Amino acid sequence: MMDRQLWIALDAAGTLFEPAEPVARVYARCFAARGHAVAEGGWNHAFRTAFSKTPDPIYPAPGAGEAVEREWWRTVVANAADATGFDPKSGHFNGIFEELFDHYATGDAWKLFPETKGVLESFRDEGVKMAVVSNFDSRLGRVLDELGISSFFAHVLTSADVGARKPDPAILRKTLELTGADPSGFCLAGDSETADGGAANACGIAFFHIARPTRDLTDFKKWHGSGFFRE
Repeated sequence: MMDRQLWIALDAAGTLFEPAEPVARVYARCFAARGHAVAEGGWNHAFRTAFSKTPDPIYPAPGAGEAVEREWWRTVVANAADATGFDPKSGHFNGIFEELFDHYATGDAWKLFPETKGVLESFRDEGVKMAVVSNFDSRLGRVLDELGISSFFAHVLTSADVGARKPDPAILRKTLELTGADPSGFCLAGDSETADGGAANACGIAFFHIARPTRDLTDFKKWHGSGFFRE
């Protein structure tokens, strides 16, 4: 039997933490300060549509991840702005985008789920080693640090680091390489069955779907403790 106290990987946004206030509210406030007043509901629809319909970034070469991720977010914000009647080619857009991008680089923009810290402490006290694997960029390090949880993780890997987004399995394969863990004793918890679950399945590792409010990290902890691993 393998030692079940090997490694676990966790997604970040939607799994460990969430926005401190609705994204639409932040966008509405930021654009209104430049004279473009649109109700929060209008921004909610525009952002969700832009986020879901903007194609995943293409990483042309190793080391280009950060620039590619930043440009992807610029496209998302531009598409959302355009949907509300704001011309992203206007002189105000660059300043707005920079403000929004920088805002989400801080811990103040996010909040931990109520059970997050307790579950991480429990895993740590049991000797379980942890990594974060996220479709994010270098801003994630500062966010984890300012939320007070960076010390729990031996590795933090983002899509910008590896030049691929989940469900592409590259980020998990890199994590397995760094940790030296056997896939049969490794698991991933995340809130997206498509992205997180798809990457886990492609790597042959166990996956736990975080589906709040019915299944959170406390349920993941119980599942892990019950022996998810395969002989």
